[in-house]
Amino acid sequence: MVEGSGCKVDEVCARRGLPTLPERLVERRTEAGDSLRDLERFFNHELLAAAMRSSGMELLDDEAANVYRLLTDEDVNRAARTEAHDRLTRAGVDVAALREDFVTYGTVRTHLRECADVDTSRESTPVDAGAITDTVFKLFGRTEAVTERELSRLADADALEAGDLSVSLTARVTCSACGEEYRLLRLLERGGCTCGGTGESQT
Repeated sequence: MVEGSGCKVDEVCARRGLPTLPERLVERRTEAGDSLRDLERFFNHELLAAAMRSSGMELLDDEAANVYRLLTDEDVNRAARTEAHDRLTRAGVDVAALREDFVTYGTVRTHLRECADVDTSRESTPVDAGAITDTVFKLFGRTEAVTERELSRLADADALEAGDLSVSLTARVTCSACGEEYRLLRLLERGGCTCGGTGESQT
């Protein structure tokens, strides 16, 4: 990093003790073909994970990514967002400062183009599985929030007897060729069904 360069990516990484993260952005762009949106999520997930670890929090697989979604997705219900915020705060994470350090894909693009001399004029793949996953879970979050709101209205009108209700949606996908059923995230992580669309298991 050049001192005073004004690059947010370099400045945040230097201040947060993540010296290799800018280089990893370049590698993921040039070698793995990650989109700018992918890199935005990757950077912010890594930043959040580092802050959680430095506060002594133990992370499970993909936990930082889930906490990031809870903090930033506009469709996450208020209770879930507050719970995630409070958990970080209790552990000693300055959530407000952390959010200020999150980057946008535009910031990543500027860093790659102006600091690393990396071409940002093309996106490597026309279909982005990560973006599709984000879209689906935004819909889930919106549906959960609306359902909780309507249940609360029923309770307020004495038409429903229950304590505080929390709604959680999951998606399951069935392959029409072989009938195998998957959770959505599992299917995307595998890159497809075990039968490969042939109807026959390839295990």
